[in-house]
Amino acid sequence: MKMKKEKYSKAVIKYLSKLGIFLSAFSLSLGIIYFFFPANSILYDLFGLVLIVSWVLNAALVYFTDIYLNKDFHMGKRINRLSYYYLALFIASILLMAFGVIFSAFIISGPLLILSNIMIISGFLISILYGFHFCIVIFTNIDNRGAWNYE
Repeated sequence: MKMKKEKYSKAVIKYLSKLGIFLSAFSLSLGIIYFFFPANSILYDLFGLVLIVSWVLNAALVYFTDIYLNKDFHMGKRINRLSYYYLALFIASILLMAFGVIFSAFIISGPLLILSNIMIISGFLISILYGFHFCIVIFTNIDNRGAWNYE
């Protein structure tokens, strides 16, 4: 029974990290398309949905790594730190995007409008690129024997 639980836990984390890599890359590509062609389209509704699913998936991956990570092992400590950095940067990026949208709604032109757009773009890039990095680190270290507790 223990072996089956180990395979299941490992498979779930591996699947979530693969899906996170794909969704982060897809969100980044849709975000780049949206940046260069900012017209209303159903594609951008899909972009918002994929972005939110990617964020939720990364949060689930942080949860599962917190449960199954061996924090006494060197690589486990590094992955644990990386997951907390992801959470902190995710919160900061959401705040950047929110305040950027608020500023752009009240400011019509000038350098503050450019600053608000930079805040929105940088918040998006921080959340997607660091989430992409987090998923890649989890995926590449899933077979590291000392880093995980599947018991």
